[in-house]
Amino acid sequence: MTEAKEDAMEQRLRWMEENVNGAYNAKHPEGHERAEYHCTNSGTCIIVCCYINALGKVLLKGGPPKKGPSGYRRRDFERFQTFLQCCMSDFLNESDAMTLPPTPKRKSGGDEWLYEVFRCGFVHGYPGANVAWGRNPGLNRYWFHNHGRLTLNIDELVRGFHRGIVEFRGLVAADAELRSRFLEYIVAD
Repeated sequence: MTEAKEDAMEQRLRWMEENVNGAYNAKHPEGHERAEYHCTNSGTCIIVCCYINALGKVLLKGGPPKKGPSGYRRRDFERFQTFLQCCMSDFLNESDAMTLPPTPKRKSGGDEWLYEVFRCGFVHGYPGANVAWGRNPGLNRYWFHNHGRLTLNIDELVRGFHRGIVEFRGLVAADAELRSRFLEYIVAD
């Protein structure tokens, strides 16, 4: 029996899911004071956010253009937002229903919160004291409040990303160019 060979896109999607799962399932080593507890909530979130951005870039066929009508463009955010809109709309719907407060840069919405506060905030510094990420595996929601802090549920973020990959595959099935030019689009500037 011969197994079907993965194409470049399926291989990358598999790697993405394996990397997310590896970070998500990592635990502190034996001998650590928190041995047996998960240890990479921040890493899991950052990996998911990077892949959201990369797959949004594919959906935009390597775009959007570097400059908008005014010369300035939030390209990475537009890519990030595109994946959320097309493949993780449940995240946006839940965020909108919560009426999240403005971000530190006075932006609104779940896409802005995930991008500015959790993705950029951690990659380029450290999130403020009034936000957190945490685990709540029995809660099928992206957000919860813990000790007065808005908390991103890493468990649901990972589940939502995996559902998003399924949605992404559906979009690719409807547009053969996304599959045939996947590698070109995902590495586009």
